[in-house]
Amino acid sequence: MKLEEFVKQTLLDITNGVASAQKETPLWIAPGRVEGEKVSTPQHVEFEVVVTVSKEGGGSIDVWSIAEVKAGASSEHTNKISFKVPVYFQAPKSFE
Repeated sequence: MKLEEFVKQTLLDITNGVASAQKETPLWIAPGRVEGEKVSTPQHVEFEVVVTVSKEGGGSIDVWSIAEVKAGASSEHTNKISFKVPVYFQAPKSFE
């Protein structure tokens, strides 16, 4: 799976899951206001992926499961990429 698709699908799954949970529960999940005060602090979705560099291939970044990485060990070098994406679960797309 390409890194772009992995990040995109992960963020969509998380945000859609939060939105669905908000609709189905009588409790507050990522509310827009707490005790009358507007909440505008982002949550961070953190990613840590292992990047494998080999002499073969087309130079793209792919996401592999740990089992796939261990099984395909050859003359490859691995590096980790860590990053986080701010997400405002409580804000509508229009950002009032």
